[in-house]
Amino acid sequence: MARRKVADASEVLEALTSILRKEEEAKPGEVLRAAELLGKRYGLFGEKEGTTQDAPQIYVDVPRNEKSR
Repeated sequence: MARRKVADASEVLEALTSILRKEEEAKPGEVLRAAELLGKRYGLFGEKEGTTQDAPQIYVDVPRNEKSR
């Protein structure tokens, strides 16, 4: 079977995990970057559990034209 030129999603995740677990020789910055990318992938940096943030409410206050009544 010919090797594909582009990595699929699972291959990318495996490579990042390997770097994070220091299974490969990597600089500390590369390990941190792998952790950041994996954290983003799994949504670790989003909204914290237990907190709710209401969406902003927009009020439109446009005076009516007396002729349109």
